Amino acid sequence: MPLIVEAVIAAIRDRAPESGGSAKALEKNLRIGLTEAVDRWFSVATPSADTALHFELGRAQARAGRSLDELMGFYRIAGQTAWRRLTEVGAAQGIEPEFLYRLAETGFGYVEELSTQAAAGYADEHSHRTGATHSRRSEFLRLLLRESKPDRDALAPAAHAAGVDLSSTLAVFVGAAERYEHFARWSREPFLLEPREGEFAGVIFDPSQAGRLRQLAGAAERAGAQLALGPTVPVESAAGSLARARSLFRLLRLGLVDGAPLLKAEDHDLALLLGAEPQLAHELARRRLAPLDAVRGLKTRTNLALTLRAWLQNPGQRKTVAEVLDVHPQTVRYRMARLRELFGDALDHSDGRFELELALRLLPFAALADGRTADG
Repeated sequence: MPLIVEAVIAAIRDRAPESGGSAKALEKNLRIGLTEAVDRWFSVATPSADTALHFELGRAQARAGRSLDELMGFYRIAGQTAWRRLTEVGAAQGIEPEFLYRLAETGFGYVEELSTQAAAGYADEHSHRTGATHSRRSEFLRLLLRESKPDRDALAPAAHAAGVDLSSTLAVFVGAAERYEHFARWSREPFLLEPREGEFAGVIFDPSQAGRLRQLAGAAERAGAQLALGPTVPVESAAGSLARARSLFRLLRLGLVDGAPLLKAEDHDLALLLGAEPQLAHELARRRLAPLDAVRGLKTRTNLALTLRAWLQNPGQRKTVAEVLDVHPQTVRYRMARLRELFGDALDHSDGRFELELALRLLPFAALADGRTADG
């Protein structure tokens, strides 16, 4: 039995000729496991595995940062080498092949059982380590995204514990909570993710680095998610980027900005500005467009509002306005006459025209003040 153990150790050493403390500890663990396994193999006709020992060998492999494939390879080498050594000894001793085959059958089944237990130990340890890492990352994110600006010196230890390399800048993105698992599956570093109530938040460090935003957009598309990305800010101002991303995501969910896998706050400054104060938007739009309330019939009011918007965007260009609205120029003439009756001199002064156009743009955002969406 000692010769079989030494033969297996030598075969493994030949396959993985690594030196250093990690390799020595691995060899020591394997020797203990092999000695116990071979002893049990020969002790009874149907060996009973010491599952606890090999479970711990699997855990030790994970703690050492070595791969599961490597460990499973060692078990395969052990089974093959033990069988080769056994046939050499058996043939020299004149043992009938029938008995060797029977022993080999129990031996290979035994190796499979032991390797299964080792794999379970590896998975258990890896799960604990992953859970601890996730906890440290969640704590780092909470520190990073809190409203009061964190000091960079205070962030550094938490970042190190979470395995995060701090850059000088970052951007925060937000997505729907129901797409969190899908996105987490498709995304890779450098994204740092955390589920939150009704949404999930993520951080991308050094967004200006080549390919980072393209990688983020690609992950969102593959996961079937839509993300709102806040502005790029210094690390200490992460909460500001989060606030902007959440505001943009709210507008996205309400249908007030166009949908896309990745929406950038910097591309929707006007929408964010208009939606920042829904109550004020409601009051301004209602006050400036109040003359339309005197018009009977929803369809007529809508047509007049659409004509007013087109005219403000193309002042004095009756033919262009008619093409935009797909109506006859005479219809535009009639509607503009009615609008002049309603709005008077406001149509002839730059400030008045500006306020009217702003009020028309504010209409969808004004709906937020009383809980209605753009469709409402």
